Amino acid sequence: MGLIRKALTKLRDQYRFSDTDLSSKEKFLLALPGPAAMLSNVIVHNVYIKLFTDVVKLDPVYVGMMYFWFNIWNTSNDPIIGILIDRMRYNPKRGKFMYLMRVTVPFIIISLMAMLFVNPAWPQKRIFFILLAELFIFDTAYTTFRISNHCYFLLAAPSKDERVDVNVLVGYVSNFFSFFATVVPSFLLVGSAMRARLEIVAILMGVVTLNAVIYVIAISLLKDKPEMYAGESQEKESLELKTIWKDVKSILSMKAFRTWFVFNITGFAPSGIYFTTFLYFMDHVIRAGGLHTTIADVVPMLVVFIVYPMIGNAVKRIGSKKAIFSGMVPYIIGYIMLLFTATWWQVLIAYIPIMFGKYLAETAMVPLNAAIIDENEMFTGSRKTALFGAVNSFLMAPIAGIHLVIFMAIIKYFGYDEHAALQSARVMTGIRIATAVVPIVYCLVGMIPLAMFPYDKKKEEELSKFSEEQRRGKDIKN
Repeated sequence: MGLIRKALTKLRDQYRFSDTDLSSKEKFLLALPGPAAMLSNVIVHNVYIKLFTDVVKLDPVYVGMMYFWFNIWNTSNDPIIGILIDRMRYNPKRGKFMYLMRVTVPFIIISLMAMLFVNPAWPQKRIFFILLAELFIFDTAYTTFRISNHCYFLLAAPSKDERVDVNVLVGYVSNFFSFFATVVPSFLLVGSAMRARLEIVAILMGVVTLNAVIYVIAISLLKDKPEMYAGESQEKESLELKTIWKDVKSILSMKAFRTWFVFNITGFAPSGIYFTTFLYFMDHVIRAGGLHTTIADVVPMLVVFIVYPMIGNAVKRIGSKKAIFSGMVPYIIGYIMLLFTATWWQVLIAYIPIMFGKYLAETAMVPLNAAIIDENEMFTGSRKTALFGAVNSFLMAPIAGIHLVIFMAIIKYFGYDEHAALQSARVMTGIRIATAVVPIVYCLVGMIPLAMFPYDKKKEEELSKFSEEQRRGKDIKN
């Protein structure tokens, strides 16, 4: 115990939260809603996909198309929801962003539960349309929650250092809870000892219940503070196309937005479904059991946890753009290693640099994403957090869900059989390509728009000071 205490003390001394207006407690509370939403996202986009193919026995083509249309729906309702949220007034009695988050949580949880009770005996088309409808309900509520939380976070933590600090905490909290969402399917959905469907449903219901508890804690402890909205005009403009188009043009005209968008659809984009590909890889290529799959998934994250404080410090010290480039190196090296793995422990070793690079980049991406919104506010005089998300989603529509579609298309092309207990050598090759080669290609392509992104560390600091002055109404000294 003495050694553990010394190690924790040393880790604490390596990373100190910035001396800002937010206390450590407030930063921790701000870190709760994101992980709650992230857990729902992991359940829907990672856990349920394997459940649908291997337990519900839904054809991978149907699964791919279901998530394709699901993401089309997501990108079509994002602009509408974003515009409405931006123009919604702050109400002194019920608030604004926290109110929207509280209203949407019940719909998120109910739809997550409903998806578990699809009967494999139903016709494939019926399963497809029922799951698609449930996904639509989930996504509408989830999108409203996600956008509202993002807007709330940027108001409550206006400076770059605060945003980095909160994001480090988000990483810890997210992975602590996502452990339960990933360890369960690792045991239930991988290996020859796959449980009976009803047992799987019962245990996954427990995961969804845990998700509900996290939501309740998050939305109960956070409050809409009037001072956060002090810099916003309460006279919201009407929903006129001319006004909306003027705001949209101010976003599209930004070089920072254009290059950042292209980077986001390349770069680390496939990491959004990494756990899905990991499950298929461990089950059908490595043919590992649930225990070894869980160890290979958990240990790399434990290593990242140890160095996470240093990741936050590195982003502050060298700047976000350089930090993202730095994360690309171990990320690519890890996937090259993964391509040639043959045992579960080799997979474990490969995922250490993958996860390190992923989390270094993602930590650095948070303040840059916020800085673009801050710069637009600086030059236009109005804050458009939700509209940024809406424009981004609209532009994403043509490639919505493409990463999952590519993965499913590749393994189907190589002959994946959802009814087979063991896949052929050809299928294993396809899974290797879809899991390891695709992320490498995306990352290499993403280097081009990232190199063109116009914000260096100096520019970041300038925008951070502007944001804090707007939110807190004071001059920030150098």
